[in-house]
Amino acid sequence: MMAIRSYLNQTAVWKEHTGYNSNGEATFKTQSNIAVRWESGCRLVLNNEGHEVTSQATVFCVEKVKAGDVLNFDGRDWPVITVFSIPSLGGLESHREVAV
Repeated sequence: MMAIRSYLNQTAVWKEHTGYNSNGEATFKTQSNIAVRWESGCRLVLNNEGHEVTSQATVFCVEKVKAGDVLNFDGRDWPVITVFSIPSLGGLESHREVAV
């Protein structure tokens, strides 16, 4: 996990999804700043329902970000579409690659 930290030189606000309120609106945990590497660029990814959707950026981080969360970057909320766990050579999770 240590090797990637030096590349995480940007900041995003992580809004962790906690569920839904009585009106069916998403609820989120207290927001926190996290270190990220934000790379803009479109690619096709699969969402939780298995549908192909276009991701507009890839975000690298070490926090346990998950699909359904929101990352705020550059004044905009970006819904997390899917997350890939990237293992280290030792087999443990090195970091996460997040499609937004």
